[in-house]
Amino acid sequence: MNSLLSHLEKPIPRLTLDVSRIDIEGAGVVKGSFKIKNTGEGELVGRIVSGAGFLDFSPEVFSGNDININYSLNLEGIRSGRRAEAVITSNGGEKPLVFDIKINPPDITCPCGTKISTLEHFLDYVRKSPVASRQLFMRRDFLMWLFNMGYSSMDVYERFASDPNKERAVDNFLVFNSLKNKAKLLLPEKDIMLAIPPWESAITGGIKIKRSTWGYVEGSLSLKTPVDWLKLDSTKITGANFNEDNAAEISYIILPEELKKRDMAHIELECDNPQSMYIHARPAPAFEAKLDRESYSFEDSGKLIVKNNTGKDLMIDIYCENFIKFEAKRYFISKQAEIDFDIKFGSFKAATLALKKQLYASSKMHVSAVSGGRNTVKELSMKLWAH
Repeated sequence: MNSLLSHLEKPIPRLTLDVSRIDIEGAGVVKGSFKIKNTGEGELVGRIVSGAGFLDFSPEVFSGNDININYSLNLEGIRSGRRAEAVITSNGGEKPLVFDIKINPPDITCPCGTKISTLEHFLDYVRKSPVASRQLFMRRDFLMWLFNMGYSSMDVYERFASDPNKERAVDNFLVFNSLKNKAKLLLPEKDIMLAIPPWESAITGGIKIKRSTWGYVEGSLSLKTPVDWLKLDSTKITGANFNEDNAAEISYIILPEELKKRDMAHIELECDNPQSMYIHARPAPAFEAKLDRESYSFEDSGKLIVKNNTGKDLMIDIYCENFIKFEAKRYFISKQAEIDFDIKFGSFKAATLALKKQLYASSKMHVSAVSGGRNTVKELSMKLWAH
């Protein structure tokens, strides 16, 4: 009877855990601990059981009333999130313990020491080190890093990685993952107006091209209708053509001797968003000529102003009516000259106009010069008034 009472009065332990769920985020081996307590009477005795082979406890078998349990998770080789469960059994009851696991793949360390742990980090690395980032993109450890982080489009990555154009491959990968916008080519100038000096042997210029944002671009320039006077220095356009401001300039050369008259070159930019531009060219005049005034009296003097555009001495010839008097009919112009002339209309001509009740007479002066094998003529109109 006494032994029975003794059994009935035996202290009863009560199993209590300080946690029922543990969130794990990491990679490799992750360690931690939790506490088991006896909130009842007597001594708590039990063990921990789990079917997860990567989860270990120390100790697995325990006794006492305030016990610290260490756990260790070996996440090597685990590619995605996981849930592991353990059961703690004891003379004070039974409790489940759940581990929610999020796998963080280990960082990739670049040759420069940069650590990449997210796709955003890779984006920054591409911008700072484009060549090295392309090499990293092709490495097996980059593929494994994507796989370990649970990247959901491995088939897309493998298709991009098989592209022999690695710059395009990386850019397409970033665009696909919404990390950047696809770069587009733009022609800011639709028309270029040029006056071509025929006395020059060759003239160079540049076609400006903008890129909407940094990244891979591919295009080409071509003449829709070939012209003899314009040659493009390069037709292929890639990211290497652009500076930090996403601006590029494709050189061209103009052969003035091939430009016989006013002409137009139609240039096409072939890319994802095709565009056109035009270079309008005309032979530039060897000289410019004007009179100091628009009208003169029957007895007057004036000046012919000539500007030489050729950069070397230019011989000009002047043709006019005989009442306009120059000291000579031919002059050599270095840069610019003001040539004096006098007007002696004559009394007979003036009287004839008066009889006709005509208050003025019109006349023209022709100035010509030969340069670069071309004859340039400038016609100047003038009016002569009776008073």
